[in-house]
Amino acid sequence: MRVNLNNNIEVLFIGQECTPLIILDNFITKPETLMSLACDDSPYHVQPTDYYPGIRKPAPPNYGELICSQLFDLLKNTYQLKSVTAAKVILSAFSISTTPPPQLRPIQMLPHFDTTENNQFALVHYLCDVEHGGTSFYQHKQTGYERISQSRFANYTTLLKQQAKAEQLHLNPAYIVNDSVLFERIHSVEARKNRVVIYPSNLLHSGNIQPQQGLSSDPRKGRLTISSFICIS
Repeated sequence: MRVNLNNNIEVLFIGQECTPLIILDNFITKPETLMSLACDDSPYHVQPTDYYPGIRKPAPPNYGELICSQLFDLLKNTYQLKSVTAAKVILSAFSISTTPPPQLRPIQMLPHFDTTENNQFALVHYLCDVEHGGTSFYQHKQTGYERISQSRFANYTTLLKQQAKAEQLHLNPAYIVNDSVLFERIHSVEARKNRVVIYPSNLLHSGNIQPQQGLSSDPRKGRLTISSFICIS
């Protein structure tokens, strides 16, 4: 298994903040190796400290090592990180969306960000196909924010809590897959088997979860991805 960097690498600049978004198709050779590991007997679990709406289990350690070594130069150049010298994975996990809409917490109904830091990047590796939904990116309408930096954090979170309460999200639980009263969708990437999308972890985003397709916990039938966070320093 190795990363296929000879494929079509697409870099898009999305939203008013022109944030770079990297899309790589046919990401690794022999993706069936990962599918075999996703379907083995090691169990998936809900992570109690994680807002992911489903179950996860660790990806193999060599996967994290692979993406760090193979993607470092691409990340460094795309995001103009001139002085960085190293990359490390702080999470890499097989992930399957399984939470029915009535069981969603309000925070799971909104676009989210993973950190306020500028040197962390999220990588979503789709091992499912288009019918399970890709990933969308959003702008918060009232503030215009698309990325939540440390300087924006307090203002944004205070305002969002007030808005979520006013909109009574808990009365109408649903996954966000398009524009809403509070957010405008600025871009969407379709799921495709063996496609990867990479973006800054402080960019507002959400999976386009499709509960009408069934939220199966079977990796062969459900919305299976590998979710990873890469920190560049």
